[in-house]
Amino acid sequence: MTETTLDVTGQWDGQFSYPHTLMPESFSASLFETGGHVGGTVTERATSGASAGACFIATVQGERNGLHVRFTKTYEDHVHIHAVLYAGTLSADGCEIEGEWRIAGSWSGPFLMIRRAAGGTVAEHRVAETPVSDALSNADCAPVSC
Repeated sequence: MTETTLDVTGQWDGQFSYPHTLMPESFSASLFETGGHVGGTVTERATSGASAGACFIATVQGERNGLHVRFTKTYEDHVHIHAVLYAGTLSADGCEIEGEWRIAGSWSGPFLMIRRAAGGTVAEHRVAETPVSDALSNADCAPVSC
């Protein structure tokens, strides 16, 4: 797949890791892309802390430029009063986005998103690892089958 035919439209399953000793959190994302602009929603269920078991929904707005994907996740509740910046790299086959999330002036950590295969299952299970160091510096579309 070439950079000109890549598109992040589709269903994704992901995981973000916290700094310190907190357990990673999983999430599901429904993304769409039109002309390089990315939007969508993210749903996650807290697994620890005071909000353990609570479900949170956030909106996503951002962009994809070649293999670079950047978006801001904004929660739709009154518990999270911060936006989260995600910056990562789309794999050459369009099936993974890996990078770093950051809350301005606060925490950051790695994330990994894997596009769901046509049957609705996750193509592969991996854990978000330390991201590439430059992840933050630098009409309907058919989803790609991975």
